Amino acid sequence: MSLKFILFVMLILFATLLLAAVGILVRSMFMATRGRRIADYPTPRQALVVLDLQEGYRGTNNRQPVTIPPAFGLIATVNRLIDNATLSGMEVAYIRQLFSNNLIVRLHGGKKQGRVVIDHRIKVINGNDFEKNRTDAFSNRQFEQLLIDRQVDELYLVGVDAAFCVYYTALGALNRGYKVTVVADAVMSRNKMEGVLAKYRRQGIGVISSHELIRKCA
Repeated sequence: MSLKFILFVMLILFATLLLAAVGILVRSMFMATRGRRIADYPTPRQALVVLDLQEGYRGTNNRQPVTIPPAFGLIATVNRLIDNATLSGMEVAYIRQLFSNNLIVRLHGGKKQGRVVIDHRIKVINGNDFEKNRTDAFSNRQFEQLLIDRQVDELYLVGVDAAFCVYYTALGALNRGYKVTVVADAVMSRNKMEGVLAKYRRQGIGVISSHELIRKCA
C-alpha cells in the first residue's frame, strides 16, 4: 500500500468527519426542530418562556459579550412579566443554554461552562427549569411535553439572543402549531434589533411590548 494511497484515505476520512461536524453545528445553531402539531385544546393556555437569562449572559463579566440593550433594564421587565403571568394564570418556563461543545461555544461567543444557573436576579416561581444545547428550546423534549401537558397553545418569548435562540425557538413553536409572540423590550441581541424584529414579522411571529402584554392579560 503506497504512502499516497494512505494519505488519500486519511484525507477522505478527515473530510467526512469535517462535513459531519459542520452538519451537526448547522443543525444545532441554524435549524429549528420539528415535532407533532399540538391538539385543539378545549381550554388552551398561554406560557411565558424565559430563554437563556442565566449567569454569564448578563454583560457584567467576560464570559459572554455584552448584549444590547443593557441587561439591567431587561431583567426588571422580565420580572414584571413573570409577576403578571402569576396573576393571570399564565404558565412560566425557564430555559438554560448548556454548553457542551467547544466549537459551538466559540461560535456562540462564550467559553465552555459547567452547570449553568438562572441569573440570580430573575424571579423563579416554579420548577419548570429546562436545559438545551441547541438554539431551539424544543430540542428539550421535557419542555415540549410540559407545554402539551398544560395544554398551552400560545407562547410569549423573552430573553437572549433575539437573533438566535429566541428566533429558532419561535420557529420550532410555529412548526408545531403554536401561536408565538416575542416581547420586543424583553429580548436582547448583538444584532440590530430593528432588523431582528422585522425578520420575526416576516415569519409570522408576533411582536408586542411588555406594556401591551400586561394590559392584554389584565
